[in-house]
Amino acid sequence: MKKKVSSDISLAIVIPFYKISFFEETLNALVRQSNSNFNIYIGDDASNFSPCKLIERYRNVLNIKYIRFEENLGLKNLVAQWHRCLEMVNREEWVWILPDDDVPSDNVVEEFYKGLSIFEIYNVKIFRFPLSIINKEGKVTHNFKFETFQIETNISFYEKIVRSKVMATIGDNIFHKDSLLQSGKIIDFPKAWGSDHATILSTSQNGTIYPLNNAHLYFRMSGENISSDITDGLVKIESRIQFAKWLKMHEYIFASKPSSMFYKYFYWKAEHYILEEWLFDIRLFIKLYQLRIICFESKNIIPIIKIFLQHLKRF
Repeated sequence: MKKKVSSDISLAIVIPFYKISFFEETLNALVRQSNSNFNIYIGDDASNFSPCKLIERYRNVLNIKYIRFEENLGLKNLVAQWHRCLEMVNREEWVWILPDDDVPSDNVVEEFYKGLSIFEIYNVKIFRFPLSIINKEGKVTHNFKFETFQIETNISFYEKIVRSKVMATIGDNIFHKDSLLQSGKIIDFPKAWGSDHATILSTSQNGTIYPLNNAHLYFRMSGENISSDITDGLVKIESRIQFAKWLKMHEYIFASKPSSMFYKYFYWKAEHYILEEWLFDIRLFIKLYQLRIICFESKNIIPIIKIFLQHLKRF
């Protein structure tokens, strides 16, 4: 029997589908939600692995609208795929873009509705919840806890991000739909690298971010998703450069002007990726220099040369 839900549903869960490996775990997590007042919109990006049989098994317990798109748009532009999935949403006022391999805790929807009762008082634009990283087996490899349990502005949120004190992805946020659309939808960078962060910042301008401290998202690093890929550093550093330029051009969205240290930390995160995570490529250091010029407002190349030489010593 289909779950009974309220006629007044405020939440749309949007799933841009492409990978089927962990999709059933995601659907099971939605079945387990302690509050079932939500609709699900699944946009199939012309995947080679049809989810139709799986979806049919869940239609009696979940309110699902499914569309298969004929073009694999995500291969060329992942953000464009997300946008056309957002266009599936009907009258719901809030949207949660949930990746097809992430696993939410059983109480995310319940905690969202609790917070919804006071969102107008604080002009809330986004509800956020903490996350943990899991591997393909579902084992937790890293926990990220909120440093503050209070409502915050976009600048206070992102100062923690650039200092690597917290982590954020697209899936641990529930967006006020009108605010998201009015701010230009999802900010488009290559491979959507940084698009989640820029979109959080843009959507929450002139408002606040409300923490759902008791909810949780398990973000999967399976080796199949973009975040797991260590071979595409050149594309990702280019996205980082575009993101830095976007930040400089859109400082008006912040509750207060970012400091010089804000941009330096932003740069140092890219340096960490190059030195510790991505496969070595000499061209990455050329891109890193371009990013440093933006973030440090200096053309001094000596620091880049030094870290490049230090990196060579590892081989």
